[in-house]
Amino acid sequence: MGRLESLYEEMSPTEKKIADYLKEADANTCYLSIQELAAQIDVSPSAISRFTKRTGFNNYQEMRLMLAESQAESEEEVFFPEIDEHDTIMNIAKATFHNGISSLSSTLAMLNEDSLTKALRILTNAKRCGVFGLGASKVMGEAACQRFLRTSLDTRFFSDYHMQLMLAGTLTEKDCALIISHTGRNKDILRVADILQHNHVPTIVITSSASAPLTRKCDVFLFCVSEETKYRPEAISSSISHLMLIDTLFTLYAIKSDSDPDYFTRIRRIVNSTRQ
Repeated sequence: MGRLESLYEEMSPTEKKIADYLKEADANTCYLSIQELAAQIDVSPSAISRFTKRTGFNNYQEMRLMLAESQAESEEEVFFPEIDEHDTIMNIAKATFHNGISSLSSTLAMLNEDSLTKALRILTNAKRCGVFGLGASKVMGEAACQRFLRTSLDTRFFSDYHMQLMLAGTLTEKDCALIISHTGRNKDILRVADILQHNHVPTIVITSSASAPLTRKCDVFLFCVSEETKYRPEAISSSISHLMLIDTLFTLYAIKSDSDPDYFTRIRRIVNSTRQ
């Protein structure tokens, strides 16, 4: 991380010890708790906490996210580094499945209870929920809306970008928004986020980039671990993790907060009526 280099000469011996460890850290370091990291470096957890503040992070969780992202970006920039074009069909299929499983496991390891609690509170307090997603994330947005339509939360989603802009303009501080964006840097989705921010709409973001501009325009963001953000033109294995985060929010709301639990039963009955 560049900020470690810029502050290194001004650090105390303990801070330099932590910085040296992080600069040489392997991919698993970002999954350690603050107590586990302190034990690895042989410093106190409070020293790690002070270090995060010293280097400009709000908390240890934020530093972990940035560490995960910087490690992903340091990987060799090839489209499928783990797949050989001469592999068998089954080996390619297994590698594809492995990518999805790895993304799910890494995303689960980075889940933060505070962020989930804040996201659930936003959904619980909202009269309406506007869902937003463009490009490949449009599919995720439609999936999110389809799930929340099974609850009593008034949920809206439009595939057309201009309709999404109009929806953003109608939401207020009494509503909420859910934005799904793989990179968090799409100019059009940032425009949507600006409108929501101007209207003081509580906003949840699901993204694979912890340092993206979109994360600074929301109230809480859920981080999906992915190695695709920098060098793959489309979100591939990470899409399953985005979908699982959506399912997590849906399940939390349906179980913990839904004011009308019979609503799900009524919707299920309607859906079942379409089957023979």
